[in-house]
Amino acid sequence: MGEYAELHCHSHYSLLDGASSPAALVRQAQAGGLAALALTDHDGLYGAVPFWQAAQEAGLPAIIGAELTLASGAHLVLLAESQEGYSNLCRLISAAQLAGQKGLPRLGDDLLAGHARGLIALSGCACGEVPAALRRGDHAAARARAGWYREAFGPANYCLELQRHWLQEDRALTGDLAALAQRLATPCVATNDVHYARPEGQRLHDVLTAIRHHSTVEGLGERRRPNAEYYLKTPAEMAALFADLPEALAHTLRLAERCQVRLNLREQALPAFPLPPGQTPGSYLRALCLERLPGRYPHNTARAQAQLERELAVIDQANLAAFFLVVWEVVAWAQARGIRMQGRGSAAGSLVACLLQISPVDPLAHNLLFERFLSGDP
Repeated sequence: MGEYAELHCHSHYSLLDGASSPAALVRQAQAGGLAALALTDHDGLYGAVPFWQAAQEAGLPAIIGAELTLASGAHLVLLAESQEGYSNLCRLISAAQLAGQKGLPRLGDDLLAGHARGLIALSGCACGEVPAALRRGDHAAARARAGWYREAFGPANYCLELQRHWLQEDRALTGDLAALAQRLATPCVATNDVHYARPEGQRLHDVLTAIRHHSTVEGLGERRRPNAEYYLKTPAEMAALFADLPEALAHTLRLAERCQVRLNLREQALPAFPLPPGQTPGSYLRALCLERLPGRYPHNTARAQAQLERELAVIDQANLAAFFLVVWEVVAWAQARGIRMQGRGSAAGSLVACLLQISPVDPLAHNLLFERFLSGDP
């Protein structure tokens, strides 16, 4: 185990802001001797699965997180400490996306406080509310917001984040943050706000930034990061940067040890479908299909019955009955409100999907293959 865990890291799933894949970041973390790595992409968990898979293969402890955009436009880093925290992080991301405009998610205080359990919050980069208040000299506002976060997440679950990228204002800002942490009895934690695995990734990051701002690289001006220090540093490099604040490095290890979320990629995670008394997902799906079968195939019931029995047996064996019921409920809800929608692609090969009006295509009339709908990895 290394003496540092990176808790603030962006992959290329931070669209047009991260320049390295999750796998490349994991390889660099392993090569550099990091104790653990967190993936904290902007307002989403798009990279969580490939990151988790790469980390599992490398034997590197993986921490699932995200950097969320608040209603004020400020940033806040959230790390999932537990499975409950992971669920809350998913709910917060969805709520933020729904609350804001397309591409501009926004998260309010009420939602944040209501879904704080199981999450560890870091104050974020210079765009975080607390660092931004300190940079403009408003220490009272910084204290107030840090106090609110400490209350919302709990004293052990809110940390003031320290970053040093060899910028002129770094020393003053980290000094103010460390002083505020001491005043509030809140821990500090060092991060490097990683945007690419290695220093040479800066060139690609500059191009991505130019695309994001509809500019040339030369025309970015101050929107371009001033140096190539936003890479995945080794424990030794971070120790040199924070020689005066070793506790901020040590605390990364304590937080990493607490974050124990595991992704079970083989287990279905479906909403609980409300079943009638005495019914299972399989029996209820069968009842719905049998109820609709005579009306759909009044003159070819025997062939349809045989096909239905075969499909239901396969669906039951693959444990997909609840999946079909959830999709049926969504389709029925939309149809009842005049919202045009239907199943697409290989779903058209399923008689069950046809009977539930998930798909309008008659698979018997067109001799379609039901098995095409199923995954090859049950």
